[in-house]
Amino acid sequence: MLAPAAFPSLFLTLSGFILLLLVTLSVPIIKTIYLLHVESALGATVANAGVLGFCYPGGSASFAGIHYSTTAHCTNPKVAYELDPTFLGYSVGSDVGKDVSRGLAGSLILNAVACGLAGLSLFWAFFAWFCSSRILEIITFLSLLLSALIAWLSWALDLAIVLVFRHRVNHDTNGAFSGHIGNAVWLALAGAVALTFALCAAGCGCFGRYSSRYADAPPPPAKYGRRYPWQRSAPMARGTY
Repeated sequence: MLAPAAFPSLFLTLSGFILLLLVTLSVPIIKTIYLLHVESALGATVANAGVLGFCYPGGSASFAGIHYSTTAHCTNPKVAYELDPTFLGYSVGSDVGKDVSRGLAGSLILNAVACGLAGLSLFWAFFAWFCSSRILEIITFLSLLLSALIAWLSWALDLAIVLVFRHRVNHDTNGAFSGHIGNAVWLALAGAVALTFALCAAGCGCFGRYSSRYADAPPPPAKYGRRYPWQRSAPMARGTY
């Protein structure tokens, strides 16, 4: 029987997993979602960097088959990629691209780990709800505890990288280029918040009702003790017909 007490944590865990999955599949896979956005002083897009790569220029070139620009180029998705500093107007030996690539390498690992842990929590949450099991709900709570922690760490690292990147770009280019926070940072924040609420819901769900096997069972028969002579009812007189 399905457990209503486990449904809130299941729904919130599913929401957090989808949000973290979108962050993990950001540029260059989903080109409208990115962690870092670099544009020139004229407002033209220079590069959009995501978890597995980057696009330049016009990083939001296409999504779901809809093309916004025919001049955008994206790198192949891979782990620990390097952002070419020439796209920022620097020479190949510049330290800006190296700093960004090192930061993104650490960020993408935590984003992928947070997404994977959220998926594992979703697995336990589904079976806790479907099987109406308190034990599985407790396992869901423990799994969500770790998932929420890693999700908050990955979001903090994403935000720190963006802030450092924005300062380096604005300072080193003398205003020629500017860095901005991408929408993937806010999606990661929303995913961490969703997992935190799912953790609270799972904690409350551990004390919910998970079985109604005996809800409709008949009451046990009444037990009669010893009856004393003065407690016995008087015999009913038989009538004559």
